[in-house]
Amino acid sequence: MELPTEVNPTRKQYWLFSALAALFLAVFLLVAMAVAWNFYSLRTAMKWRAWSHHYQNEVMEQPSNALSGELKHIEWDGWGWAGQDTTVYLVFDPTDSLSTPARNHAHGKFNGIPCEVAGVTQLEDHWYAVQFYTNEFWGRRNELDCSGPAR
Repeated sequence: MELPTEVNPTRKQYWLFSALAALFLAVFLLVAMAVAWNFYSLRTAMKWRAWSHHYQNEVMEQPSNALSGELKHIEWDGWGWAGQDTTVYLVFDPTDSLSTPARNHAHGKFNGIPCEVAGVTQLEDHWYAVQFYTNEFWGRRNELDCSGPAR
């Protein structure tokens, strides 16, 4: 029995197509996993880049709370379901006192914010996204009592 010396060109094309499809699928899955893993960070960066001027103006239009010690802020983002809401506020901090917690990915109680928070992210100098714990809202008396001035 004699073995064929040439491979059928359609068979060769089939294997090439299969290898390229497998490579494409692997790259697609890796990119999809990376985007899913970093979705909030990517979304925040894109939202800030596209709309920062609008949001900065909105925050700066807020009345000053210098007597209470609270930083200027607006609601920036939020998610939740069935009464379990998480809120993120856009905060203007003229002294950049939130830069250290942002750099250290810290949670806790910080000056100018009325209650303990889950995290702080620096968007640019003086501008921060501050994530409150679930069902805690700036200016409301909830479990962590976010209604009063910084303690």
